[in-house]
Amino acid sequence: MAKKNKKTTASDDPVADLFSDLAADTGGSVLDDIDSIKYFVDTGNLAVNFVCSGRYINGGVPGGRLTEIYGPASSGKSLIATNVIRGCQKLGGFPIYLDCENTINKDFVQSASHVDVSKVIRYTPQTLEEVFTKVHTVIKKVRSVKGIEVPIVIVYDSISVSPSAREYREVDLPEGYTDADWKRIVGGKEQPGERAKICSREFRKLTPILEEQNATMVVINQTREKIGVMFGSPETTGGGGNALPFYASCRIRTQTQKKIENSKIGSIVGINMKIKNVKNKTFRPFMETENVQLYFDRGINPLSGLLNTLIMSERIDVSGKGSFTVKEPWAAGEEIKFRSSMARNDVPEDVLYRCPSLIDAESKEQVKDYLSEYQLAIHREDAKDLEEIELKSEEDL
Repeated sequence: MAKKNKKTTASDDPVADLFSDLAADTGGSVLDDIDSIKYFVDTGNLAVNFVCSGRYINGGVPGGRLTEIYGPASSGKSLIATNVIRGCQKLGGFPIYLDCENTINKDFVQSASHVDVSKVIRYTPQTLEEVFTKVHTVIKKVRSVKGIEVPIVIVYDSISVSPSAREYREVDLPEGYTDADWKRIVGGKEQPGERAKICSREFRKLTPILEEQNATMVVINQTREKIGVMFGSPETTGGGGNALPFYASCRIRTQTQKKIENSKIGSIVGINMKIKNVKNKTFRPFMETENVQLYFDRGINPLSGLLNTLIMSERIDVSGKGSFTVKEPWAAGEEIKFRSSMARNDVPEDVLYRCPSLIDAESKEQVKDYLSEYQLAIHREDAKDLEEIELKSEEDL
């Protein structure tokens, strides 16, 4: 945010001083004095950070806000979410994982997202109502501890699988149940838009609390196809109707473009993703990047997908086929050229060490510190055996 060059005083501008006084007296604030987002939570990939926030290092999903990550099955949604858990730990915060699918694997989270699993709290709420009750309870409990003001990050995996409390009571029906059994156990028939109404009511209450309590919520959602759609996209999301897209500050869509196969052993070791923000209230919407490499055994490659975002942000020029030049002021007076390709879509580490400001870092040491956790994903010893294969459909995975 741009700051004033000089503090306005009563003698400088009485009208501006009146605005400050009026805001203070009526419980408001002058717009120029606020920071819309106090911090961002790292996603583990520099390009994804940029797509979400317009920043590389110190970027990511917006803090104190609601973010939705959605896409088809096996498109990297949960891995990005667990990377956000790691980002919370880097901030010294409290990560909470709502594992409604009962699928989180601590060994995978440790190896792929570098999470300290001794400092993550997991809950398994069964219904939508229990999810939101748990969220409010945890936030209040953490904030009740005197002196604890660090961020809280809650990952909800996933809204698509959570039934309403009324739906969940149906499992208690006996075989051959009667209408009387239904009325006694379930209480009533399903109402139109039942889950959507619950989500609309709860997200409406939750949004101001997240900002007030310095809490961030990331909700994972899955795409489905509408039946009978002949024109336009048949894609829809499976949880909560339109409430989540409406209340989310940032919506990230994931898509698997390629599978990464180790040809030597004939096994799929990862996927290549496309990431796009389809809604963003803290940065430009519709920013995207491709060729983000996610390895099942090593996690995300933080440099993958980086090249095209640096071109979009006008920090790098294309100087020839496969040849790129760092622009000023990021080159700091030097002529810095490097080789890469849009197909690979990454930037060599040494370029970032020479030009740390290219990714918003203050020093070479800060770049090294950020990349240190991901060296096994950046430098794979079996790289020569890896082959990226285009997917014709999701069933190809």
